[in-house]
Amino acid sequence: MNKKSSKHQEFISAEDCLEVLTDDEKKELFENKFEIEFEPGETIIKRGFTASNILFLEHGLAKLDIVTDNHTTTVNLVPSNSFVGIICTFASHNFDFSAIALEKTTIISFDMKLFEKFVHQNGKFACHLIRHMSSLTNMLIHRVSRFSHKNIDGALSILLLDFYKIYKSKTFTVPVNRKELANMLGYSKESVINTLSKFNKDGIINVHEKKIEIVDIKRLQQIGELG
Repeated sequence: MNKKSSKHQEFISAEDCLEVLTDDEKKELFENKFEIEFEPGETIIKRGFTASNILFLEHGLAKLDIVTDNHTTTVNLVPSNSFVGIICTFASHNFDFSAIALEKTTIISFDMKLFEKFVHQNGKFACHLIRHMSSLTNMLIHRVSRFSHKNIDGALSILLLDFYKIYKSKTFTVPVNRKELANMLGYSKESVINTLSKFNKDGIINVHEKKIEIVDIKRLQQIGELG
C-alpha cells in the first residue's frame, strides 16, 4: 500500500509500522514468522477462527468480507504490503470477518504476542500502529458509506478505480468473474454485465473478457462521484 497524504497528516502504511521497530525487534519478529501461499479463491481467514496471529499480505490481492443478517458484504480490498484486517484483530479474540485470496497470494504470519510486546516497549511503533489503524478505519467507513449510496453505475466505477489504484495502471485484468464482481458490489450479474457493456459502448472503458482498459478516467471518476 502506498503512502498517502492529506492536509492534516501523512498516511502511515503497514511497512512504515514495521520499519520503526528496532533492529533487535525486527530480528525477533522475522525469526518467528512463517509464510503461507494461497491460490485464487482460497480462504486466508475464516470468520470465527481464533485471532492469534497478525497477517501481512506480502504479494497478491485479497478481499475482506463481513456477514450481517446472513448477508455477505465485501468491505475492502487488501493489496500487497498490507496487514489483513488488523483493525479487527486486536478488538476480538476471534476474527469477525473472512479474507479470500483474489490472486495467488503470499501471507506472512507474525505472532500477535510479539506485536503486543513491541507496543509496550516501543512507543514509536505503538504510535505508528495506532495511526495506521485509525486511517484504515476512516478509509473503510468512507468506502462503505460511498457504496451504500451508489447505483450500479457509481458502484462499479468506484470498484474499477480501486483496481486502477491497486495495479497502478489503466489496463488491468479483473481478478474475479462477473458473478463474483456482482457479489462484491451487491448487484446482479446481469446488472454488472450490462453496465460494463454500456461503459464500453460509451468509450469510457475497453472490455475484453476480464481485461479492462480505462479510456476516460475523468468520466469514470464523475460517475463514481455522482452515480
